[in-house]
Amino acid sequence: MIEAPNPKNNLKSPEVITVGTVNVDLIMGPQVPWPTPGTEVILPNANLREGGGAGITAKALTALGIRHRMVVNIGNDLFGDWLMQQYPDLADDWIIDSVDTALTVGITHPDGERTFFSTPGHVAQFQPLELQNKLAGMDLNNVVVLFVGTSLMPTIRPALTTIFQFVKSKGGQIALDTAWPSDGWTEETRSEVISWLPYIDIALLNEAEAKGLLLSSSSKEPNSHSLDYQSLLKTMPQNALFVTKLGEEGARVDRLGSPTLTCNSRETIVKDTIGAGDSFNAGFLAAYARSQSIETCLQVAIDTASYAIASHPRQYPNHQDVGLVNCFADNTTDKFPHKRTQAL
Repeated sequence: MIEAPNPKNNLKSPEVITVGTVNVDLIMGPQVPWPTPGTEVILPNANLREGGGAGITAKALTALGIRHRMVVNIGNDLFGDWLMQQYPDLADDWIIDSVDTALTVGITHPDGERTFFSTPGHVAQFQPLELQNKLAGMDLNNVVVLFVGTSLMPTIRPALTTIFQFVKSKGGQIALDTAWPSDGWTEETRSEVISWLPYIDIALLNEAEAKGLLLSSSSKEPNSHSLDYQSLLKTMPQNALFVTKLGEEGARVDRLGSPTLTCNSRETIVKDTIGAGDSFNAGFLAAYARSQSIETCLQVAIDTASYAIASHPRQYPNHQDVGLVNCFADNTTDKFPHKRTQAL
């Protein structure tokens, strides 16, 4: 039996490094209809928890027993202090800026939708040089570095090409989840993301983001199955993967010159969908870091997300819950070309 390692152990050889945003989420609801200005509404539920793409991914990776590090910035205030307390084994790599920590208030609705109100806070102050200095002090060889929520980091975005080149020069593999751009998928945003693809080994987008990237403003709206993934894969590194999260329909992986691989979701009683995509990312990269088959990576990713969204208050699965222990003996032939050392 493989024991889940302590994230504090052997930090010089992490399996995954997460770069992105962490903030405080205050989730309240349900509420319908939208209240009249000037009134007060009493909501039945409220939950204060860790948020942001890197924050949620890190919580899931820890639960899965993956050795990982987390490079984020926070503000120098009570919310920043609270966040550090939630990640006692990961905060050594954090950057503290003299600004307010970003706060997101999420209002849930009875139909499962939600409305978010966010402040820019520390996220708008994350400096590229500080990020690269942090990465320079780590062993990146054969480590997956996940950049998550890049569309929401205005100060980091202009320097991403340089940062990607640095990570690749140190032997790292790059995974990317852009999140939905604040201004939508404009032609400028599409061009920016496409310029990053030559460095991206694993793209992790949801269906709407994939459509936004793959369609120009003049294109007709197709379904995800008719999108031309192959044209983008031609610009990506050899053996790159384009993973599309399809929600209730599961997920798909596209590879250059290979048939699309799909995996369906299992029936789940959904209680809270916030962070489903980040939980998926954690599951996929956990299996990928352990050299599992693509099929296994997809299944672990879907099961990790399903477990998370079926919980309230939020919980994340351990490695046994998603079968990560049992799949170490998987002998399927469809393996990733570059095997990674199994963590013991």
